[in-house]
Amino acid sequence: MGSVGPDKTAPWELAGARKREALAASIPAEWRVPKALLPPDSQEDVTGWPETSGWFTPEELAITNSTATELLPKLASGHLKSVDVTKAFCKRAAAAHQLTNCLSETCFDRALATAAALDERLERTGQPLGPFHGLPVSLKDNFNLKGLDATVGFASHVDCPAERDAALAELLEEAGAVFYVKTNVPTAMMMAESVNNIFGRTVNPRNRTLTSGGSSGGESALIVMRGSPLGVGTDIGQQAPT
Repeated sequence: MGSVGPDKTAPWELAGARKREALAASIPAEWRVPKALLPPDSQEDVTGWPETSGWFTPEELAITNSTATELLPKLASGHLKSVDVTKAFCKRAAAAHQLTNCLSETCFDRALATAAALDERLERTGQPLGPFHGLPVSLKDNFNLKGLDATVGFASHVDCPAERDAALAELLEEAGAVFYVKTNVPTAMMMAESVNNIFGRTVNPRNRTLTSGGSSGGESALIVMRGSPLGVGTDIGQQAPT
């Protein structure tokens, strides 16, 4: 990846641009915030935008403003359908990304298929799959999900999809978790801010002139925006701020 093409664009730049385009394209049209509703770039704190934008339904806000501990009993009892909860968090995560650049991967189709299967199982057996039955769970980029990249900010890892889920992902899914997004990290996860040559910088939703920290900055930004009820990060140097 060290040579430069005829147009003077380095291969790592091309790989990054290709990956960013693929990420943007993975967000369905109905979850892309209309430009007229986006907050101005000068607006620093966007944490209140979901409530004031008018873009979310009251039902979507009620779901995404709930905590994991509030959602889980309702999912286990069938009071809430996993498909409805998953759709709401997919939409809010997509919005969070458009405001803070917090995502690295999406797997919305997998999420909705998993959620539908969990709803069918609960209806058929009357029993939840496990303690996380039907709950959307976001993962830091370094955790493998089959079919998705885990670039950890390296352009050389673009288009190198994982062949299987990480062990932790397998355990969570066996407990009923629904995976739908992965989140941005620093290059090699070795900096105190989540910026790399593929996805760029994740900003702090409470003040977009500042970083969201690292190495779990994408997870932090997503959770602050309530785009995830439960996220999995990693922490070596007390760097999983919210």
